[in-house]
Amino acid sequence: MKKIVFIIISILIYNSGFSQNLTEDDLIGEWEFIELQDENGDKQTKIPLIRFGRDMGIENVNRDSYIFKEDGTYKSFNPLNVSVGTWYFDKKTKEINLELQIAPDHKFLPSLKKAKLVKKRKDGFYYQKPVIRKILMYSDDAMTIADREKYVLIYRRKK
Repeated sequence: MKKIVFIIISILIYNSGFSQNLTEDDLIGEWEFIELQDENGDKQTKIPLIRFGRDMGIENVNRDSYIFKEDGTYKSFNPLNVSVGTWYFDKKTKEINLELQIAPDHKFLPSLKKAKLVKKRKDGFYYQKPVIRKILMYSDDAMTIADREKYVLIYRRKK
């Protein structure tokens, strides 16, 4: 029953959230990570950690909150990390593209360059290939983003 209610609510929010044309301007501001939910709408704090098809144990859920700025830059942060970079929104696919900024003296830069994962820009910094965040549902004060497989991330706009 809980799953059916979650699906109905999701469809209603999806239809109302994307009946409008979502733009970058709609995303500007601070978005606080609230929780990760499974396909049943249940909050999960620990999920299986699988890398390259292998079970690597249990992951303690820790996702980023974001500040999207008008100038195309962003800041992401969680209790363990703070990052900055550039962002843009693809209206057709409803995806936020995040390009992580990497300092020229970063200890992993040589490896990232060798793997062709970064590109240098005029500002002297390197930027990683975009990480894509697919928006599934959106309203002025909340959004749901796809995570891995059967999980979604719930965000609330901070005022």
